[in-house]
Amino acid sequence: MENKLLTLKPEDFEVMYAATFTKKDAEHVGNELAHDVFEKGEVDPLHVLSNLARLKCVIDSADKTFRSRLVLNVADSWNGVSFTPKNGSEKLQFSEDHVVADLEAKLKERKDLVKLATKSKDVIFDSDGNEVTKVSSVFDKYSITISF
Repeated sequence: MENKLLTLKPEDFEVMYAATFTKKDAEHVGNELAHDVFEKGEVDPLHVLSNLARLKCVIDSADKTFRSRLVLNVADSWNGVSFTPKNGSEKLQFSEDHVVADLEAKLKERKDLVKLATKSKDVIFDSDGNEVTKVSSVFDKYSITISF
């Protein structure tokens, strides 16, 4: 089977969407695609999702490479899309401070102790003789992991 996306030339991508095609339009088109797949029942949703995952990987990889190679000194726009260069943000190295490093280590130890206490049938005490609280847990929302 021919790879339709790969038959497009770079110049095809340059003019693929009009400047009036907004992010909301793109989201709407994606939602409509999914809606049609489920409502019309003409194709298997799992088969469509498998190819969307591949296409997303192609797009994400190309996007990452473009961002790494394209150098912008000033903001620019093309075809209704704005591009703004951004320097990396400053990140303080808090762990270089011995007090912060010590507190982070103690916090990690305490979290490990709370995990142990929560999973244990027995009551657990810390080194100061205090009972370690058993805590509740919550679960992330349902999701599907895709790999290929």
